[in-house]
Amino acid sequence: MKIDDSSNLGSIASPGAKGIESSQNREPARGADRTGTDRAEVSGRAGKISEAITQDAASRAATVERLRLEVAEGRYNPDPAAVSRAIVGESLAQGATAGGTGKK
Repeated sequence: MKIDDSSNLGSIASPGAKGIESSQNREPARGADRTGTDRAEVSGRAGKISEAITQDAASRAATVERLRLEVAEGRYNPDPAAVSRAIVGESLAQGATAGGTGKK
C-alpha cells in the first residue's frame, strides 16, 4: 500500500528548533481556550484511513469465516503451487525489509 503524504509538514519548524522563547513573549493563538483543557482535531485524511482499516477488518473477517466453513465441511483444497509461491514471496519480502538481500 502506498501512502501519499501531501501535507508538507517538513517545512514547519519544531518549537525548539530556533531556541527557547520565553512564554511571556508569546501571545496565545486567536481563539485559544485558556481553561487548561487540551484539544486535538483530526484531519479528514485520518477519518478516511480509519474507515479503510474498518472495511479491511470486515473483509478479512468475512474471508476467515468463509475459509473456516470450507475447512469444517472438508471443501478447502488450497493450490499447493500457490501456497509455496506465497511462502517464498513472503520470505523474500521479510528478508528485504530486514536489510538482507534474500539470497545466500
